[in-house]
Amino acid sequence: MKKFIPIIICLFLFFGKLTAQDSTLVLYYPFNEIYDMYVPDESGNDNRGLAFHTWPAKDRFGERDKALFFKGDSFINFDAEQFDFDTYSYCLWVKIEDQPYFESAGFIFDIGSAYGVDQYVAYTNRYSLHNLYGFLGQGYNTDGSSSWVSQGSLVYDQEWHLIVYTRSYESIKLYFDGEMINELNIYQSLPIYGDDIKGFIGCRNNLDQFFKGYIDDVRIYNYAISQEEIGALLNINPTAIYEKYEGKITLYPNPAHEEINLTLSRDSGEFTINIYDIYGKKVLAVRNQTSIDIENLSTGLYILKLQNDGKQTVLTARFIKR
Repeated sequence: MKKFIPIIICLFLFFGKLTAQDSTLVLYYPFNEIYDMYVPDESGNDNRGLAFHTWPAKDRFGERDKALFFKGDSFINFDAEQFDFDTYSYCLWVKIEDQPYFESAGFIFDIGSAYGVDQYVAYTNRYSLHNLYGFLGQGYNTDGSSSWVSQGSLVYDQEWHLIVYTRSYESIKLYFDGEMINELNIYQSLPIYGDDIKGFIGCRNNLDQFFKGYIDDVRIYNYAISQEEIGALLNINPTAIYEKYEGKITLYPNPAHEEINLTLSRDSGEFTINIYDIYGKKVLAVRNQTSIDIENLSTGLYILKLQNDGKQTVLTARFIKR
């Protein structure tokens, strides 16, 4: 009987790990007003990054200092030991400034420990032995192989584009502005990250192959998000949520676990409070309450909108659920 005990314990630990991981957003960098080296994580997980040589820039809505420019020697470094997922999604808004040199690549996002022991999104110009062009999602595997999905052409329009690279147990997919442009069956291959896992935005993990252009709204999920979820990300418009009265409402505690409280700077009369997730989906609505139960919300960033009975938005604010 004793011979079976280690096997039972190992099986318990293995299945326990699988069931303990919720499918969720694990990192979110909106790049709002990054004037120093600290980049806050607004997913609720406190995994802030450190920015080097980046410049604040206009985002895709024309809002100043709501994105970052990476000028060819810029990068952000963040702790990535907890992001060694078997399945994942990397989502970023990107605007190309300059084309990479011929037979080279600019790395936009990378998680791993060394060259060839990583998972990444890059922008390429006849890159590697496979002559890859345009946006590229690639991952190295535990069996020594690599798997990639490529756009196949360069982008010259100097416009913002939503790039999403997903990996499930069955396939990897590359999306460009909500449309899946390439897919590869990976036959349940598992990604490799190595031992000293680092995360970088704007270059590869060996501080090489720098990207030149604009990046905004970086998200990591621990699962392969669906095309419907990608469509929701594509259609997020912060200017439709952050109205001109932002800053005249105070929320506390923030971050919060079970309850959020409101202090209003002026009389709002009869009002409704709507709470939205980062996709713009309404997840909670209450009437005339200044203490709101948020215990059943998932961890992450939320937007609160207060409306008076005339349906005019008068106050907005953000909070993080822990």
